[in-house]
Amino acid sequence: MLCFLIFLHADESIDILKETFRILKKKGRVGVIHWNYDRDTPRGPSMSVRHKPEALKNMLTKAGFSIIKYNINLPPYHYGILAQR
Repeated sequence: MLCFLIFLHADESIDILKETFRILKKKGRVGVIHWNYDRDTPRGPSMSVRHKPEALKNMLTKAGFSIIKYNINLPPYHYGILAQR
């Protein structure tokens, strides 16, 4: 399952991750891409709706996922995290 830039459209990002965990098969993986938490990024949403990589990692863990790969650099404006159910 892929979750790209969807957290900007939810009041509670953790709810999206919990539902993703629920519907994934055992050993299923999710790739999450989000905007860099960097004021110098010339594009993208306001800083108030961006998650720091550590915060997103913590939300994935809280939703039940195991982190496979953390803070993947996706230039020029994004980062990613790969997790498994």
